[in-house]
Parts: sequence; structure tokens; C-alpha cells
Amino acid sequence: MTITPVVSSNDFIEIEYVAEQAFSVTPDSSLSEWLSFSEMKKNITDHRGLCLKASNENGKTVGMIYAQQENPINGKEGLDKWVIVIAAVAPDETGKKIGELLLKELEKQVKARDASKLFVYTNKDDERVIHFYQKNGYEDAGWIRDYQYGKGNSAVFLLKYL
Repeated sequence: MTITPVVSSNDFIEIEYVAEQAFSVTPDSSLSEWLSFSEMKKNITDHRGLCLKASNENGKTVGMIYAQQENPINGKEGLDKWVIVIAAVAPDETGKKIGELLLKELEKQVKARDASKLFVYTNKDDERVIHFYQKNGYEDAGWIRDYQYGKGNSAVFLLKYL
């Protein structure tokens, strides 16, 4: 398994395909409601975002993860803290530790960019995702009622100090 930064137009096509595949089998299947790949590209170009892809031994992209700096308007706190926006593994590749490899490399690279904290949020009822991050050292940082998509869809925040 090879983990590399997403930089080319072809990389973006591949990671978008993997994300669509991964989220087509979840209740959050409509990526367009909450994710903008064009904004992702802009943040990467502006060095405020980082996207990594996982490629198998045949060179096929099988996973991706993207994080970005918190808003720089918040000063040093905004620069020190990064948020994981999306992580996805192709459905036929789950259970192979691809997500864990992507997460570990992301942590290493954002720490090298002087980040001290990395956080993620997900639906409060998404036990599989919550367990994944907790297993990788993320701690419960609280939750917000009705945070995503209106009433009844609360979000849990998980935080890791790097």
C-alpha cells in the first residue's frame, strides 16, 4: 500500500470516485450536500488543506483522507488546529487497515505543518466511525445537538493532540 499526496487532476478524479463509492453504502450517501471538491482543491492549492490517497500494489486508488486548517481568522488557534473533513475507503477494500494507514500519515504530515490538534466530527449515532477514531487515539470532545442537516442529527466531536 502506498500513501501519497493528491496533487494532479487525475488524482482528484480518483479520490472523488472512491469517496462516492464509500458513501453510496452509508446513510450519508449524498456527498454534494456537505462536501465541495472544488473548495477542497482550492484549500490544497492555498496550502490550507491536505489530501492523501492510498493506492494498492496495482496502482489503483482505494482510499482517501482530507483535512484542512481551522479558519485562520482565529489566529494561532486556527492555524494549530486541523479538522478531518472526509475519509473514505472503497467498499471492497474495507477491513485492510487502509483507513488507519491514511490517518497515521495524515497526522504525521499535519504535525510537520505545525498543527498541534486534529479533530473530526461525525453523526452522533455513527458508532462504527466513532469507534475507528477512538481506536486510533481520538478522545470525545463533546457533541452539538442538531448540528448537521437540521433537527435530530447531532454531531460528536473527537480530538487528538499531536
